[in-house]
Amino acid sequence: MVERINIAVFTLFIILFACEDKIREWDNPYDSRSNKSLWTPDSLEAMQTAENSIELSWVRKGRAFDGFIIDRKLGLDEWVFRDSLFDDETTTWIDTINLKTLVDNPVDYQYRIYAYADSNISLKKVVNIKPMLPGPPGSVSIIDVNYSHDPSKILSLEWQKSLEPDFYKYNLYHANTENGSKSDYISIYDANITTIDTSSFDVLNENWFWVEVQDTTGQKTIGNSYYVPIDPPPIPTQFDSILFDNQQFYFSWSASIEEDISGYIIEQVSNTDTIIISNSILIEKTNTSFEIPVENDSENYYRVKTEDVWGNSSYSNIRPASSFQKIVMLDTVTENGNDVIIMNMGPTMPFLHTITNVKASFPVWIQNGKKIFAFTINNVGHVINQDGSSIKTISGVRPQDISFNSDQTEALFVGSDDDIYLAYLNEDELTVRITQNTNNEWYSDPEFISDDNKILYAQRKHFSNNNIGTINIYTMDRDGKNVTQITDAVGEEKFILPRMSPSGDKIIYYFKNVGLYELNYPNEKRGTMVSTLGGDSIIPEITPYFRNIKWSPNGEKAIIWEKKFSSTYNLYLYDKNSNPRISFFQSNARYAQWNGNDEVIFKYESKNTAMYRKNINSTISDDPILFYESPWAQLQPRQ
Repeated sequence: MVERINIAVFTLFIILFACEDKIREWDNPYDSRSNKSLWTPDSLEAMQTAENSIELSWVRKGRAFDGFIIDRKLGLDEWVFRDSLFDDETTTWIDTINLKTLVDNPVDYQYRIYAYADSNISLKKVVNIKPMLPGPPGSVSIIDVNYSHDPSKILSLEWQKSLEPDFYKYNLYHANTENGSKSDYISIYDANITTIDTSSFDVLNENWFWVEVQDTTGQKTIGNSYYVPIDPPPIPTQFDSILFDNQQFYFSWSASIEEDISGYIIEQVSNTDTIIISNSILIEKTNTSFEIPVENDSENYYRVKTEDVWGNSSYSNIRPASSFQKIVMLDTVTENGNDVIIMNMGPTMPFLHTITNVKASFPVWIQNGKKIFAFTINNVGHVINQDGSSIKTISGVRPQDISFNSDQTEALFVGSDDDIYLAYLNEDELTVRITQNTNNEWYSDPEFISDDNKILYAQRKHFSNNNIGTINIYTMDRDGKNVTQITDAVGEEKFILPRMSPSGDKIIYYFKNVGLYELNYPNEKRGTMVSTLGGDSIIPEITPYFRNIKWSPNGEKAIIWEKKFSSTYNLYLYDKNSNPRISFFQSNARYAQWNGNDEVIFKYESKNTAMYRKNINSTISDDPILFYESPWAQLQPRQ
């Protein structure tokens, strides 16, 4: 009986033990009796990813556990704990190292990794790596060496920044020849400092510089040499122009591109030699212009002396300067234009400048004699400096006539398409069309009025394909808006050539085929004809390009020419304060231009190749005085 009981107990124990083996988790890392190989990391690799880092990578295995432990061993040293990773999903780790310390004593690196779960650890995986040791530091080059003198003489040296992680210092060297003995210049222990300033230098000798990089291991690399040659005298500046205006000579020259310039001196010299008559003050190097007071009708020669801070000098070209008036002239007056000639009126200075291939017509002085405007057959015209030093072409439709704003920086004209255009004479802006004519309408004779804010002009208003139509005088804003009719011409009446007085109170115009009229602006719609003492009316000639009816600068008088019997031209004076308004001035004359308020310069038809002048207070019987032997010559306004 007992034996049967023992057998039953033993059988039950076997059954229970068997049941216990079936529920035990032998791959559970937290079980001390688990199979460690099941959760040991696998495929451990080490790679040097940078000079200062080694990256480990592995494959995770098994069920969840707490993380990994990484140890490192250098050479024959003991294993040293490096890191605990509290994430069992991490499969990479980077070790930051300092290989520079191994330059003199290289060793192998060993790493081992194992997983842990509470106090349980997996098997250990080991990997070896022999890091590639760093070489000497990379070289740096000198970027620039330059001198400055303000506020003191300084040599500035700039070089590239070293990117060495174990940078120790820069060593700078200097020599007077490339292969000469190098001397220590300075040492700098901050990699971020890549410039130095020093007052210890000499530009009258050669200068050679080097920068050496040294790392913490003592390794050194010297860069390429940088040569700074002996400082030469400054490059001579180009003396561009001397303009006369308002009792001053205005000098202009090209700026020096050199950094060591101390300034400029204007020297008056004797003719074309180098005998110095006088010097100006030292002009700051930032200036490229200067003015000197001068009396009218003087002739001098000048040059620009350029000085540097080291005492070197150079000299520009010599230029003549005259405070005499100039003339602009043409040898011939033709439809195709001609070369422009600018000539000084002084007695001794050989100033004669010819601008060729410009196909110019009727050049006149603008901007108080500072510049010249001339028509051309291919564009609007040319703007030329008073001394011919530069020429600017104004592109656009060829004008039929032209007028200028108060400072003569803008021009109004009617183009070949009979529309009004605005041109900018000083700026590089496109010519602007202000109007847009329709069938059998056209504009003429525009000019600025009302402080250049409005435009006075004539316009035909007739919708037929013949020349019969009414022409009235209008105003509009300079942008073409706010058109206002001034006169009341009707039927076939044509009011043309309107000219506003400088005071803005009278308009002189030509009632076509009737005579010259004056209109009180803005209160009248139809003016009153003006005639000579004998009651004769005058018929102003309609002249292309060069406008008839010209007001004197003071606005008291106007000069007009009339063509008689298809061949004879006569000049008349209009005086708004006299009675009668019109008086005969000169026979056989046209193309009149004011020279001040008391003199008129004109083309004298009796002397077809010459221009003449005459005072307006002269009698009719007084002969005009020869101005210049040229078919076209205009006198520069007195500056």
